[in-house]
Amino acid sequence: MKNLYKLFYKGIISFKNTFRTEWNSIKSDKAVASTFLSVTLIILVVYTYIYSNQIIKEVPVAIVNQDGTRMSRDYIAMLAATEGTKTITSFADLEEAKVAYYFREVQGIVIIPKNFEKNIRSGRQTTITTFSDAANMLFYKRVLGDVTAVNGYFSAGIAVKKEMAKGVSFDEAQKNYTPIKAISTSLFNTNSGYATYLIPMLTALIIQLVLLMGIGLLSGSRRESKSTHKEFPRILHKGGVLSVLLAKACLYTLIYIVIIPIQVGVVYTLFGIPVRSSLLSIYVFIIPYIFSVVFLGISISSFFKRREDSIVFLVLLSIPSLMLSGLSFPVEGFSKFYKFISDIIPSTPGMNGFVKLTQMEASFLDVIKEWNHLWLLTVIYFVIAAISLKLRAKKEVMLKKGLEVNS
Repeated sequence: MKNLYKLFYKGIISFKNTFRTEWNSIKSDKAVASTFLSVTLIILVVYTYIYSNQIIKEVPVAIVNQDGTRMSRDYIAMLAATEGTKTITSFADLEEAKVAYYFREVQGIVIIPKNFEKNIRSGRQTTITTFSDAANMLFYKRVLGDVTAVNGYFSAGIAVKKEMAKGVSFDEAQKNYTPIKAISTSLFNTNSGYATYLIPMLTALIIQLVLLMGIGLLSGSRRESKSTHKEFPRILHKGGVLSVLLAKACLYTLIYIVIIPIQVGVVYTLFGIPVRSSLLSIYVFIIPYIFSVVFLGISISSFFKRREDSIVFLVLLSIPSLMLSGLSFPVEGFSKFYKFISDIIPSTPGMNGFVKLTQMEASFLDVIKEWNHLWLLTVIYFVIAAISLKLRAKKEVMLKKGLEVNS
């Protein structure tokens, strides 16, 4: 019992020393300090500001009006009245509109054919041709969506007028044209805003990237100076690595307990991004997320021989983390291999849970699967981090003894 108490007491002392040593290392290293504080806040603010308009409005579209009748002008007026499309009608033919498109003066082309009004009045079907660049999904969706909506309303107006000409009332004519009334309700991201979609994902992703970068820089410095065993002497003792790893994880968690309210409470509010969860739920959720990322960072930092290596590695890791999260592309479309890779990256459950909490009004029980997933990763990476840290400290001690013998 006495030995257990002594072990616990030494663990507490080691925890405090590690906490202090890691904090001093962060403060004294300008690159690490700016990574954790300045970069986190600046990146999130800048990204949020860039996408703060949420949706694309007034996309320029070339109108080639080959009919020139009153009905074709009514159609153009309806298209111009939409929020997303800005019609430009100064094009005499398709070739002139193509030139404007290739010079990026317009993002789409709409052709109103000759005899547009004549065909409609005679009961023959007419065709509105639309060209839009599908390589840019946002422009493509906006142009095609507005043209499709206007076509629907314009066709409905013609059909209703024809019914009314036969003596049918407006309400009856409207019912005849649309026997099925559709009610569409957008869930969560009600204004289809790009910032509301993207920024919560980036917030969770940047937590992982900044943590890995900071831990990688510190680890690279210690590896260059071979000072791991000196700064954390308890690593080489029985059970000593436990207090060292917990102290590191708790320190980084405290840093984000300060940063998260600034991002979620201040930046989100300034740019109109909704937050549909309590700060307490977010805190409880991100604890295993930060722990798992910290232990992952310590595990992979064994491969960094220099400080700069961590930055190169993170450049390679950042894009796959986003692509494999399941938010930009559904995980059901992944092969088993990529699904496995996705599952072992903490940002996958971290981003999904964070988005569900802040944007989908999920309760904590709704994200319990992601939370448990993060704790599982925490345990796995803790074991790997403990082994790699201990091996590194032993290697440094052996190297030091070898140098002393040679000298």
